[in-house]
This record gives sequence, C-alpha cells and structure tokens, in this order.
Amino acid sequence: MIAAAGFAPVVDAAGSLPYHQLHGYIPMPQQSHHMFGAGFLFVGVLLVVEALAGHVWHRNRLRTLIWPATIMVLGGGMLAVVALDPKDKLIHFTIGLIMFAAGWVEFRHRQGEIPRRTADLWIVPALIAGGMEIGVFHFHGSFTSSGTVHILMGLTAALMAPVRVYQTRLLTSMPRHAFMGAMVIILAFELLALGH
Repeated sequence: MIAAAGFAPVVDAAGSLPYHQLHGYIPMPQQSHHMFGAGFLFVGVLLVVEALAGHVWHRNRLRTLIWPATIMVLGGGMLAVVALDPKDKLIHFTIGLIMFAAGWVEFRHRQGEIPRRTADLWIVPALIAGGMEIGVFHFHGSFTSSGTVHILMGLTAALMAPVRVYQTRLLTSMPRHAFMGAMVIILAFELLALGH
C-alpha cells in the first residue's frame, strides 16, 4: 500500500485525461461497479463449479487458469479506471495492483511454479489489504447506502483471508473450496448493489 503511494504522480498524470470529452465511451461509476460485479460473479460461480467438479476440472490446464486470469484482467480493468476516472485514483490503483498480483500468484501456483503456501503468503495479505482499502479508505466516512456497501465489501474481502487459510489446510475438501466461491459471489452481489 505504501509503495503504491510513490506512484501518485503517475496516477495523477493518467487521471488528467479529458474525461469530459470521453464521457460517452467511459462507463459511469455505477456501470463500472456492475461490470466488475459481473466479473466477480463469474469468478465465484467458476470457483463453485471447480469445487464440484474436483480433479476432473484440473485435467485441462486452460480451465484451471480461467479464474486467475480473470482476476488479473479485472485488476487491469481497475488500473484502467485509474486512468479514466478522476475520483479516488490512488485507492483504485492500489486495489488494481492487489488484484493483479493475487491473480498472478494464483496463476503461478496453478502452473506448478510455486507451492500453495507460497501463494498464500501473497494472497492472504492481499485479501486483508484489499479489505482495508475498500472498507476503510474507500468508505469516505459516510453511512449512506454506498458507504455501508463499501464497509460490507471490505469485511467480505478481509474475511476471505481466513477462508483461504482454512481452504489450504485441507486442499481436497470440496466444501471449503465451494465456500471460497460463495464468498466471491457475495462480494459480486455487494458490487452489484452499489448505486454510484
């Protein structure tokens, strides 16, 4: 998080693009939240399907890599939001980096390049940091419906960290894997509930 603050000048320069001139081509915040919510819904359902299919799912490398690649694309999309949306650039930048890095580490684990516990050393803190970013820093101190949803999203993301550790303790447990998918689905519906 602190390292991302060093990129503030780059983020500011990217955010100075002519937003008003590109207005018809750039989704509004509600549309962006819904687009990211749909992406997370896809990932959550994919995780549940993967849990139900078990080892059959992992016979095909492409199927195995779909959800980490999707998280990386969503992280890249969040970085695009930084360049196009004039508000909350540093928060979106940090969340985009966290998502991209977590997807990349999971991708490497699923390729067999790093063990699951090494991936968890990155992913668990990323989930906690993402929860802090969304729930605390993106909250803006307002208990409106939007503020409340940001707090719920932050709590959901942070609670995914112990679920990930719980999942790792017994990798063959279908319910544990499905529970992580359910947490991602909850996060997706929270994103879809955002009205701004």
